[in-house]
Amino acid sequence: MGDQVRRAREAGIAAEALHSGLSVGRRRRIERGLGSGKLRLLLIAPERFASQAFTTLLERLQVALLVIDEAHCISLWGHDFRPAYRDLGRVRRRLSAPVMALTATATPAVRADIRACLRMSNPFEMVGSFDRGNLFWAVMPTRGDADKERQLLELISRQPGARLIYAATRRRVERVRARIARMGRRTEAYHAGLPATERDRVQEYFMEDDGPLVVATNAFGMGIDRPDVRLVVHDQLPGSLENYFQEAGRAGRDGELAHCVALFDPTDRRVHRAFLDRRHPPLRTPRAWWRAQAEGELIRRLRRRRVEKTKHRAVRRYAQTRSCRRIPLLGWFGERFPTGVCGTCDRCVGF
Repeated sequence: MGDQVRRAREAGIAAEALHSGLSVGRRRRIERGLGSGKLRLLLIAPERFASQAFTTLLERLQVALLVIDEAHCISLWGHDFRPAYRDLGRVRRRLSAPVMALTATATPAVRADIRACLRMSNPFEMVGSFDRGNLFWAVMPTRGDADKERQLLELISRQPGARLIYAATRRRVERVRARIARMGRRTEAYHAGLPATERDRVQEYFMEDDGPLVVATNAFGMGIDRPDVRLVVHDQLPGSLENYFQEAGRAGRDGELAHCVALFDPTDRRVHRAFLDRRHPPLRTPRAWWRAQAEGELIRRLRRRRVEKTKHRAVRRYAQTRSCRRIPLLGWFGERFPTGVCGTCDRCVGF
């Protein structure tokens, strides 16, 4: 939100953000600015609508437009579902304001869910192509962590410029960073377990250095818009193609050639299954089924697990396809890609 506020101000828009890190005095100044009409744009997390103090403030304001960024979070089919986003349908009706929903990674099912949740009646819908011709897509088969680390070292050795490596867990981030650092290459780590000052330092390094190399969890990405990232490597494919497309898509925003490479070990599915069981525990006993049904959670739990498993299968199809990588990748987002040689993927031209 801080980055968005800065950009809005650069465009001449009086903007502020309300969040829990503000002092009482700063928050009151923002509220006075809203009440007087001096502020034209306010950025908040959806969870703030649960605050009685904030809803009382809203009642005194005339909201001209409700904009929902990362709108895929509304949908159970979205890769970052958050219940507070789902509640924005009720917020929209209470505000009686026009609504604009924005997302870069919405499948047809997600788009339909967004329309229904927000009760959009015959909305104007603009869907651009998901294909970016300057991105080279590749998947490299591996066997075990040692093989992954060897291939990682080869990739970063032959690719200059800004490079970003995504790993699934904090422990794996630290291990990969240490392995690369032992080869004498400056490498920084980024994950949510680091102090805020350290995360800020790493982010500044990535944005300002000529050839930065960062190993990170998916916590690294929001607000990261360096245009000349030449290589994004995934230590393992994420649990959904939406996540993969969004993270890998941070490469090549300047329009020049960039490589998006995923290392694929068939045993990686164990990590995905562990994440799934932690977020949506399976109902393994009659007692668990009965309790979930009594709490009104049965359908939600079963549907969410089904959705996640469908996404996992789509990721495996992408990794194991023998056709052009763009066919399963773009197809997941409802876009057809003609058969033939795309010229920028490992299946079509090698890697």
